[in-house]
Parts: sequence; structure tokens; C-alpha cells
Amino acid sequence: MSEDRGWTSFFFKRGIAGDEFLSKFLEGVARIFEGGDEEDTGRKVRNELKRILDCEDVSLYVRDDSLKPGAHEGSWILRAKSGFGEGNTVCQADATSLPELEVGKPVAFDDTLAQKAAMKAIALAFEEDAFYGCDIENKIVLLKDPKPEDDLGSGDLSVLAIPLRFEKRVGRVTERTRVGVLVLFKTPVRRELAEVEGGLRSLLACALVAPSCQLKDPVTGMYTEAHLRTELERQVSMYELTQGKLRGGFVVGMVDTLKVYKQALESSARIDPGRVSEKVSEVLSEVGTAVNRRATAHTLNAGVVYRGGLAGRVGNEGFGVVLPLLQPGELCMWAVNLSKDVIKTHFEGEEHLGSGDVTVSLRVIPFARGKVDELWGLALRALEDIENSQLRARRDDEELRKVVNQIRVFHAGKWITTREYVKREV
Repeated sequence: MSEDRGWTSFFFKRGIAGDEFLSKFLEGVARIFEGGDEEDTGRKVRNELKRILDCEDVSLYVRDDSLKPGAHEGSWILRAKSGFGEGNTVCQADATSLPELEVGKPVAFDDTLAQKAAMKAIALAFEEDAFYGCDIENKIVLLKDPKPEDDLGSGDLSVLAIPLRFEKRVGRVTERTRVGVLVLFKTPVRRELAEVEGGLRSLLACALVAPSCQLKDPVTGMYTEAHLRTELERQVSMYELTQGKLRGGFVVGMVDTLKVYKQALESSARIDPGRVSEKVSEVLSEVGTAVNRRATAHTLNAGVVYRGGLAGRVGNEGFGVVLPLLQPGELCMWAVNLSKDVIKTHFEGEEHLGSGDVTVSLRVIPFARGKVDELWGLALRALEDIENSQLRARRDDEELRKVVNQIRVFHAGKWITTREYVKREV
């Protein structure tokens, strides 16, 4: 590629060029891949691309299979997951709307037409897997594979729609699937856009697809929250089909006072401040290992080992474990043993904590008739209550000791201790 069409030259701004720009560009792409979930990734895409590409704003339209297209909408719908126009939708029918707006032929400006023209450009980009632009100034013109000379005079392109697709090489076949459309607003037209942006499509598509199809959390080794909920729905459905004969339950928990642990490490002269996050990650990793081990290798009685649990991460510090088949009393013993497992695992700097150990608080929810949304909501509220109670007590070691390393069982509409539960069962 000639120097005047190099992609680093296209993005020349603020005196940054060549290798210096390349490092900043790669840094921005890396931050996009550091996004946690779909929402966080979308937000990072917007922030980093606005900075890298010097455009005014960014929208990210993603195919949403949860939306059922209407009779006149076609076979697909895209929803703006982040950025300008968040929540707006574009459907297949938008690609064939406005027959009077032909590619490369300007029409008189009109506010309503301008908005529809932008939607048409987005729809065409997804439908044809091609770059589309729309310049909106005194006139409106729809552009396919826009070039700098197509600009109507302002020095930027009003709308640039970049199709995103995920590609994977399988043997001799390259598998492809359309992911969505990246939309840039007010992008400087300094070089041919299609070639410059084309290299980003695979990277961005991978970043967007990963959170939605990832099964395991890389830090804890547990399954992702989305997969955990899917498994919970499956097991609750089995419970309903067997009219409660299947038994089982859901145990949720969280690492106690992880923020206090982080603060203790930061104030300790023996810990390099640059390694504090690493130490906190080690806690999450080791606790995840303990939860996974207990979920898949729990001794019930002599010669019987239970291996049917599935553990997943919930939020930042929480986790949940689906435990089919276990009786309520067995669920309680499972939680007691997990609590002991974590206490037996030692972490650097834990002696600075009020309790002297990194611990977990657990909530046991035996399966009962009802909707899985109600069960999931109860679990999330339980985790929130644990966190709030520990935040209120974090400045008083005596009070904090009272609200950490606690196990509660949901019975008859309220949370009770395991001892109270055993007495009631007897």
C-alpha cells in the first residue's frame, strides 16, 4: 500500500503518526477486549473508537435474536446496544425503504428523510456486508464504499456504517456469521474509508461475540453468569416436570469483604502496590477452584461422591452453584463444607482482616414450585443484602465479624440459620 494511503497516515492527528500512533491504536483495541460483559464491551468500543478515529460519536448495532421481526420487517432486527441512539432498532425492511434515495444521487435535504437515510445506510451495510455512508448537509446522498471525493464539502462523512462479521477458519472452510454494524458519525474523510476500517471488523466482531458465547470465566474457572442461569432454568424445569421429586437447590455466595482485603493489602508495607490487583485476583481464582471442586467432588456418605453440581460466577464477587438431586439437609452440609474449604485456603495478607481469614457467606435455596425468575431474583437480592450488611459494618471489626462467614437457608419465606433449619426439619 502506498504511503499516501497508509492507515497510519489516515488517522494522523494531534501530531501523532507512525509507530507512536500504532502503539496507541493497539492500546485502544486491547482495552476493547478487556470489556467484561456485552454492555461493558459496547461502552469500551464507543469510547476507544471515538478517541482513535477522531469521530464525533459511535453507535453499535447488534443483531438481536430476542426481537421477533414483524410481518413487514423482514428476517432480522438490529438494536443499538451502545452509543448514539441506544435502544433504536433497524430491520431488514429499512434496506429497501426510500426507493427515491439511490446510491450516489443527491436529493434535497429534509429532516425526516435524513434520519431515514441514516437507517437505510445501516440496514444496507448489514444486508449486503458492505461499507455504506450517508452525507447529510444541504443535500442528502447515500454512498457505497465512500471515498474522500464523495464528501459534500464539510470535510467529514455524516454517517459511516461498517458491517461486522465473525470469521473462523475450519479446515478448508472459512465460517462466517454477521454480528452487527458499527456506525461512525462525523468521521474525517482523509483517505479511502473502506480499506482503512476493513481490518477492524474481525477484531471488533470477536470482541462482541466473546461475552455472549463464552462458557467459562477465565479468572475463577467457573462458568459465566449467563450459562449458570441457563443451567438453573434447565434444572428448575426438570424439578417442575417431576413435580418436585427431582429435589435439588441453588446455593449463592460471595467472597466476604473483598474490598476490605484490597484496602488491607494497599496499606501493608510488605505488598508491592502494583501487585494488589494480582493478589485480589488470586483470591477469586482460589475461591473459584474451591467452589468448583466442591461442586464436582462432594462426599455424601461412605463410598458415595456427588459430582453433579455446576458453579458459575455472579457479578464481581459473587457465585452460584446449581445442585440437582440433593435433599435440603444435604444442601446445607454442602454449604458448610465449602465454607470450611475456603477457610483452609490461605492468602497473603489475610491476617490483616478482622476475621483473620478470607471467608465466604452463603445462602441456600432449596428448589420449590415457582418461576425461575423469582428464584434468580431472590438469589440476587440475597447477594445484595450480604454486600450491604458488610459495607455498613466495615469500619468496626467486631460488627464485621458478625456478618461474615454466615450461612443462611431460605425456608417458609425467610432466611434462617442451618441450626434453626435442622431443628425445624426434626
